[in-house]
Amino acid sequence: MSEADLMRDIQVALSKAGHRVFRNNIGLCMTSEGTYIKYGVCNPGGSDLIGWTKDGRFLAVEVKVGIRKLTTEQDNFLKAVNKAGGTGICARSIKDIESI
Repeated sequence: MSEADLMRDIQVALSKAGHRVFRNNIGLCMTSEGTYIKYGVCNPGGSDLIGWTKDGRFLAVEVKVGIRKLTTEQDNFLKAVNKAGGTGICARSIKDIESI
């Protein structure tokens, strides 16, 4: 399964459970003047999916497949979300989100 497929499956499963998540596209683009603009929430490090749980807590899900690992920035973002009272997880399968 590709990361994109897993991400869509997780979005659907979380929505069915009453949570709201949105794809957080993160990247860098060059303007016509040649300057670079970073986009996305908390770039670098922001999770693939962000939103809120059905009880109103901030929710961040970093989706990984195979042996891909979190970057330091991604790990720090998830830790910050959890420390602030939200839910931040790395999901490698649908089973990983069942605890939300």
